[in-house]
Amino acid sequence: MTTAAITSNTFREAVRQPVYWAIILLTAVLMCLSVVFVGFALGEESKFVRDAGLTSITIAGLLMAMFLSSSVVADEIEKKTALSVLCKPVGRSEFIFGKFLGIVLAIIAGYIILTLLFLVTVWWFESQVQYLMLFKFYGQPLNARWISTDFFIDSPLHGQPITLSMIASLFWSDVSGFVVSPLPNLAKGVALSLCEVTVLAAAALAVSTRLSMIFNACLTLGLFILGHQIGYLVHSLTGSQTALGAKIVLAIVPNFELLNYASDIAFDKVVPMHLVGFLALYTVGWIGVFLLAAIALFDQREIA
Repeated sequence: MTTAAITSNTFREAVRQPVYWAIILLTAVLMCLSVVFVGFALGEESKFVRDAGLTSITIAGLLMAMFLSSSVVADEIEKKTALSVLCKPVGRSEFIFGKFLGIVLAIIAGYIILTLLFLVTVWWFESQVQYLMLFKFYGQPLNARWISTDFFIDSPLHGQPITLSMIASLFWSDVSGFVVSPLPNLAKGVALSLCEVTVLAAAALAVSTRLSMIFNACLTLGLFILGHQIGYLVHSLTGSQTALGAKIVLAIVPNFELLNYASDIAFDKVVPMHLVGFLALYTVGWIGVFLLAAIALFDQREIA
């Protein structure tokens, strides 16, 4: 059995788990509900939808990494299936690497589904087409008084009856504008969220070589929380006696806040492409660290 076969088998097992689709379905519902609860945003409706969507996708990725990675090796050892695989000409490093790739592919598949829904949700909420369709549905001419001030529809259209050609024209205009902006920036936010989740998946995989699913899930969640707070801790402890200890922790714990640009993207701040490239390299480095740890721990594990 090659690494590709292990990857394929792990991917199929992951996407067959009910919890995988439960996470995707729940996240999809939450993203749709964000459009319903925009009234609480008090003038920041568009930013609320973007921020809520990116945050929901990240949390979904965290849950996928926790549930898929935390049991992938432990279950194989417990069921003795790992022994049957390793009896073949397959190294333990290949086994770990194949498992990781399978989990990442499953997470990417979930991200694709949620990202498409997220983009459609953002486009629909920020599009002017919804107003034209609403007036068309009620058979009323376009009335500017009922249109949110966040949207702009050419004044010559006001007072005119809505036609299908008018809707189609505005539809393609809005889609084209969305593809130019903000789609690239939203895609960068999703990509950085995926970077964070893959690091968590690698960490959970390493822990799964030694601990059960419950302990692993707790540690993964703890790493996620600590990774988002470690930068603030180091900054707040600068100059104190514990500053050195905080910097040591920063060196051994990934700083996930570096990958969190949901709020910036929600407020239309452009994330530079060179920064995305740097953070991708940062992610690859941490994935390598955790995979090496997983291989080292698994090499010393008795599975017979």
